[in-house]
Amino acid sequence: MQAVIFDFDGTIADTGHIWDKVDRFFFEKRGIPFPEDYADAIGTMSFDEGAIYTKNKYSLPDSVEQIQNEWNNYALKAYTEIDSLKAGVREYIFHLKKKGIKIGLATASNPEYYTPVLKKTQTFDCFDAFAHGRDGVRGKDYPDIYKLCAKRLQIEPENCLLYEDVLNGIVSAKKIGMKVTAVYDNQPKKRWEQIKKEADGFVNSFEEIKF
Repeated sequence: MQAVIFDFDGTIADTGHIWDKVDRFFFEKRGIPFPEDYADAIGTMSFDEGAIYTKNKYSLPDSVEQIQNEWNNYALKAYTEIDSLKAGVREYIFHLKKKGIKIGLATASNPEYYTPVLKKTQTFDCFDAFAHGRDGVRGKDYPDIYKLCAKRLQIEPENCLLYEDVLNGIVSAKKIGMKVTAVYDNQPKKRWEQIKKEADGFVNSFEEIKF
């Protein structure tokens, strides 16, 4: 592989608890019972798509921009408090950099979420390209964000290895020829088994990777 691309949320950063709290508070504030399938429904959407879906699905009077601003206000402080990546990630990124392998980030999150985390962990400068939620691409049900990241790395998708924790993202990336390693992030057992079947390989932790 000439390049390694990472997803951010759930793959190299433990952020699932943040969005669970954001989502629950968002619905609680409006007196709407929390939909248990909500995380699955919006998990592969871009930030814009998620806000549009939420507004339309629950007939909210809020504008899409108001919904996004509210999510931002809830989440930003929590992200700035994250001071570490998942076990083994930092060391692996440094190893890739030392080997001269290009490194990309393909995430539905916006730069204001992931940038402070990567800077705190001293990994931000290791990345050669970013594709993110403000790039105007479709969600991870489509391979757009992976294609964009590969393009910015100037590497063909088939020469990239992707680390991803979301099933639909794994399926999409494989459609453009990327090799994909699935990353465990407390997925339900049935979903994890599906993910492992679709991916080219899997890790329960980056500490399993030998280099």
